[in-house]
Amino acid sequence: MAKDKGSPALNSTAVVTLNVFDNQPFAPRFNESSVSISVLENTGVDYLIYTATVLESSGKLIDYTI
Repeated sequence: MAKDKGSPALNSTAVVTLNVFDNQPFAPRFNESSVSISVLENTGVDYLIYTATVLESSGKLIDYTI
């Protein structure tokens, strides 16, 4: 949920679904099926919010960033 510091305070939530499709024979394996992240309302446009490192079945590490 997003909540500002106004009076009265306003709030909102957003659900972001990220679908990862891989056409390679080595499917990535994520450690978590879902993640909850908080972002401050004044966060800049190019701000790194989250990074997930996954392991392909081939043993290769892949980074996904939001």
